[in-house]
Amino acid sequence: MEWYEYLIKRVLLLVPTLFGVSIFVFFLVHLVPGSPAVAMLGVRATEERIAEIENDLGLNEPLPVQYIDWFTGVLTGDLGQSYSFNGPVSSILVDRFFVSLELVLLTLLVSLCVSIPLGIAAALYKNSPIDYFSMSVGITGVSVPTFFSGVVFIAIFAVWQGWFPVSGYVVPSEDIVANLRHMALPTLTMTLVAVAVAMRMMRSSMIETLGEEYIRFLKAKGLRRRSVLFGHALKNSFIPVITVIGLQFGYMLSGAVVVEQIFAIPGLGRTVLQAVLQRDYPLVQGAVLLLAVWFSVVNLLTDLIVSFLNPRIMEEET
Repeated sequence: MEWYEYLIKRVLLLVPTLFGVSIFVFFLVHLVPGSPAVAMLGVRATEERIAEIENDLGLNEPLPVQYIDWFTGVLTGDLGQSYSFNGPVSSILVDRFFVSLELVLLTLLVSLCVSIPLGIAAALYKNSPIDYFSMSVGITGVSVPTFFSGVVFIAIFAVWQGWFPVSGYVVPSEDIVANLRHMALPTLTMTLVAVAVAMRMMRSSMIETLGEEYIRFLKAKGLRRRSVLFGHALKNSFIPVITVIGLQFGYMLSGAVVVEQIFAIPGLGRTVLQAVLQRDYPLVQGAVLLLAVWFSVVNLLTDLIVSFLNPRIMEEET
């Protein structure tokens, strides 16, 4: 199977997946107790006003009719109007998406720069102080809750030392330095978990690869250790690591809700949380659909990179 055939096949599989997600999310959101009209009116809610608002929003229509209207708008790029933000859902999601994307990209960059060298060093010097240190980092990263590490980092680096702001967000186009200072602690909080997972996978994958027969054969031929490591072992060791990183990259965007809430970052995760609390159906539906598209695209790109490194994957699917 050629790479373009593999790409077309995977892209076509996204269509029924996203269609199924849209149906599931739409009906699941409408099963949540409460009414958007009550959330909008608050203490002023009366039965007459609630009925009037629900009629204006089309919430008194049968669910299949509401779904068809919403999905028709999705196909044309219209995700509806947000009840809580008083604006088009599409523009709100685009603004919040790029804020969360910056946080995810910074986290991915920092975690790769730390986890890959640390995982390789731990594998090369197994049962050494470096290995024990890396395993300690891994255990700490997966054991400490994100909300706890975020609060600890705020106390140390923002309150006690005063190096970084406690919360808030600055657009990069306005002041890139201020933007990076505001994103430092959120990135550090998310990096702790990302480093733990990627480093442990890099370590175990490298140890397994170094124990393969072809590595022993290359060493027996007299190849230098550097050539065996970087020319042969590292490439094959990266395949499972890239898969894990791809999954993390997809989950980070939706999993950033805790970090965005702690540091008051106007990202997609925090917006979804506010939309759920306000029973903002169009915004929740659009956000979850966007997250599904994001995860599907990241998963597709991960599979393409892995299949490029190991073409036998495409041959097995023929």
